[in-house]
Amino acid sequence: MTKQTDFSFIRYANCWEDTNILIDALDVTDKTGLSICSGGDNSLALLAKDPKHVYAFDLNKTQLYCTELKIAAIRNLPRKTTLEFLGVNKSTNRKDIYQRIAKDISPEARAYFDTNFNLIENGIIHTGKFEHYFQLFRKYLIPLVIGEKKFQTFATLDNLQDQRIYYAHYINTKRYRALFKIYFGAKVMGKLGRDKNFYRYVDDKNDSAKDIKARVEYGISHSINKTNPYLNYIAFGNYTEDSLPYYLRAENYSHIKKNLDRITLVEGDLTAIKDKNFDFFNLSDIFEYMSEQDFKKNVNKIIKLANKNARITYWNMQNKRYINDEHFTFQKDLSKSLFERNQSWFYRDFCVYKKVTK
Repeated sequence: MTKQTDFSFIRYANCWEDTNILIDALDVTDKTGLSICSGGDNSLALLAKDPKHVYAFDLNKTQLYCTELKIAAIRNLPRKTTLEFLGVNKSTNRKDIYQRIAKDISPEARAYFDTNFNLIENGIIHTGKFEHYFQLFRKYLIPLVIGEKKFQTFATLDNLQDQRIYYAHYINTKRYRALFKIYFGAKVMGKLGRDKNFYRYVDDKNDSAKDIKARVEYGISHSINKTNPYLNYIAFGNYTEDSLPYYLRAENYSHIKKNLDRITLVEGDLTAIKDKNFDFFNLSDIFEYMSEQDFKKNVNKIIKLANKNARITYWNMQNKRYINDEHFTFQKDLSKSLFERNQSWFYRDFCVYKKVTK
């Protein structure tokens, strides 16, 4: 029997899919949609575009707790204090801030954080397993293969040609290539960053690091480093003012705060969603973790849930999951143009579909 995935802790304290291309792919204004919760960042970001409602769902309760905490912070705190509380800025006062906002999270979430208060003290955005994986990379491997200062300089470049040249001269060394192959391979990433069960249905695990490296090099040539929140988090162990996640940027914060009553958190997977019809779907990379049979079941569920003209978006990482069904049309040109500026470099591609039937 295959060991079940452990959902007793936060796996992703942040979302690692590019919010900007997600926002541009989905037409959410005055519409109702489904969104994978994960760290909550992308579901919250959708509120900036005035949806009618967002239902953020996740099998992992601790992901919902993490998002509850972010919602409570945004609802009750000015942006500066939220950045301090979540962990973007330094703080010696997170305990007091937590006590101010704890009334607005569920008793179950409050019990979880009261029991695991170190998650609050450390800043919630730094507490996921995936974030820890990159913290290890930054602290122990980057100094060995590149040098911390060189890598941080690379992360602040804002010219594509400069990025390509710097990468070729200072980053892509023989030692870097050797360690990249090990650290971003399925075995190490499955153990330290994700979960080995997540690779259960990946056909070819041997080339996963090679694939990711090729995507990183593509990203370096197509997107600006300085404003890339994912690269900057890896390089600095935090976000910079120039690379904040979409939901924490000054221009979006107050608008999201105003719309917080338009998000509902739901425990469960896609097949558990009932009695609703939706106009947009942010499905993250959920098809990565399921068999071809379960993928087809989920597509059939989307057919039942989606209104005509609904937009469906998701990422492929190692697997190749594509919807081949008469109810949907693949938005090939849009998918390609958005992926060209994708800042989250781990993914194989970004898929946008449109429901064409009732």
